[in-house]
Amino acid sequence: MWRKTALLVLLMSVVSVMPGRAMASDESEVRDFVARWNAAYTGLDAKALAALETPDFELIDRFGHWIKSEGPEFNERLWEIGFKEIYHGKPGPPRTVESIRFLAPNVAIVQARANHPDGVALDDGTRVPPFWEINTYTLIKTDAGWRVALLNIHNQINFGDEGTGQHVPEAVTSGSKK
Repeated sequence: MWRKTALLVLLMSVVSVMPGRAMASDESEVRDFVARWNAAYTGLDAKALAALETPDFELIDRFGHWIKSEGPEFNERLWEIGFKEIYHGKPGPPRTVESIRFLAPNVAIVQARANHPDGVALDDGTRVPPFWEINTYTLIKTDAGWRVALLNIHNQINFGDEGTGQHVPEAVTSGSKK
């Protein structure tokens, strides 16, 4: 009985260590993915970005528009149009990884921050105050490496800097008086 228990404990400890080792190399691969994403994004390289996405890529942009891909060519055109019509040939800031969470060996959620310290000037002359954004990447590990299946962009504005109608009220918890 003692031998069976010792063998079971030994097997469980080996199995529990193995995913941690795989995760360390996977974390490095995910960080490399974000570096490649940054190079393509700041380089306004639509083709390279599309190559880092799954064929069924989905994007929820900063305005809440949910864009579902129609394939790799669609993804490339999406970025080309965005770089021309929205970015006007000026690259956005790179993303800095804030956290990586593995949901499974082949699925990772990455939270990355991009800072816009000078704000943004819109086509109509409106100035958006300085802000940052949190980009949530859902990555899938494929035979070709990590690819983004879903990108969700969340704008973040400092409290007090919001314009009319932009302020999000504080949450009221049970028992608190507001």
